[in-house]
Amino acid sequence: MPFLFSISGYHNAGKTTLALSLYEILKNRGYKIAVVKSSKEKDIFTDIPEKDTWLYRKKGVPLVGFFQENLFTLYLNPENFDLSSFKDWYVYFQSLFWNFNIVILEGFKNFDIVQKIWVVKEKDEDLKRIKSEIRNLLGFVVKDDLERWESLYPEEKFFLFKDYETLANFIEELIRKYEPRVLLKINNKKIPMKSFVEDALIYPLLGFIKVLKEVPDKIEEIEIKIKLNKKLDKEEI
Repeated sequence: MPFLFSISGYHNAGKTTLALSLYEILKNRGYKIAVVKSSKEKDIFTDIPEKDTWLYRKKGVPLVGFFQENLFTLYLNPENFDLSSFKDWYVYFQSLFWNFNIVILEGFKNFDIVQKIWVVKEKDEDLKRIKSEIRNLLGFVVKDDLERWESLYPEEKFFLFKDYETLANFIEELIRKYEPRVLLKINNKKIPMKSFVEDALIYPLLGFIKVLKEVPDKIEEIEIKIKLNKKLDKEEI
């Protein structure tokens, strides 16, 4: 299950520049990273009216994928999700990108359930108002005058915009703290587990797998899917 966090801020604050820099650093540290950008555009489509993907979407297919030689485009229909709490989006992102370590969301300032880094655009930006409007803020990224910002808001965490390594270290600490090691889905429903249950699944399974032929010496990730021949009640398990 990936760690999701958002880089939020006003238009032209530098969100994309920051996201790209963090992507390069964290990728070089071995993380698999996906990026999802939000947009307010309503009239611009990436597929052409009356063509195949457009027809599928018009028919109401909730998820349409389009494979090309060097590109895969995914279209989601927001009508199939409860956007009032954004919980459906959160669960969907985790399921869709479960084999990634990190999903960087650019924008999504109203996506309350996701933790955010706010990129400060102006020197006189009212951070108290932002704090009152934006939920789940981890801290602020400022372009300069770091000490001034820290003195004005001593209770907040600040990062300097071009000190990408420090912010990447902060995100890496969060990943290590929150990232679960096992994804368990039963009938397409994600089942939460405590760490001792994860251990009970991981270590016996590793013991069986390591004696199999053609298993690499270094095991980084295991994917198993089991389909039962009949439906089992809890009493039968």
